[in-house]
Amino acid sequence: MSKDILSKVKPRDSKHNTNEWVYNSLCQLILTGEFVPGISFTFRGIANSFGVSTMPVREAAKRLISEGALDMSEKRRITVSQMSQSKFDELMIARLNLEPQLSVLALKHIDSKRLKLLINIDKNLDYAISTGNIEDYIKYNYQFHFGIYEAGSSPVLLPLVKTLWLRFSPFYRIVAGRAGTQTMKDFHHSAIDAIKAKDSVALVEAIHSDILEGMEMLNESLNE
Repeated sequence: MSKDILSKVKPRDSKHNTNEWVYNSLCQLILTGEFVPGISFTFRGIANSFGVSTMPVREAAKRLISEGALDMSEKRRITVSQMSQSKFDELMIARLNLEPQLSVLALKHIDSKRLKLLINIDKNLDYAISTGNIEDYIKYNYQFHFGIYEAGSSPVLLPLVKTLWLRFSPFYRIVAGRAGTQTMKDFHHSAIDAIKAKDSVALVEAIHSDILEGMEMLNESLNE
């Protein structure tokens, strides 16, 4: 793992044990597009980079393998999972069905403070698009969606949706890098308007349209 990537990992908070910190750090690197499909690491390499023993790395990798984000190669290296058409088709179905409903569950918990946060995140996202900053685009797009989803308390849907994002985010990073930010379209302004109006129907439509737009672009790349 390079020092550049490691520098983006948040220091361990005393509230979290080493196992959770390693797992959460790897999740963040995957979700924000720092890891791309096919890239591989050794347990020892990650452990040395994080300054921990290999045990928490093995535990974190085991969880991420069970969640479909990582694979184990024949040479005992941790590999970021590749995307296939069948996997993509199921991810698209799952996202379109789960995420709009999760946003509705969160809607009543979105207060003025969180709304302001979402608006600021979307401004940062728009700037990333206008300046062609792929790294920030991936980061702020993730923050916007989960800024909505995490507002409510959903012990079932939220972990499921996070798993979906762990599976497609590395592939998303590659496609976005090839296509460039100028091709990116989203329905975040519509989602913000729906949140302001506390309109669950409009929010479902905005989130559904946003997912469909992004996933269709990914599907086109998969078939090239």
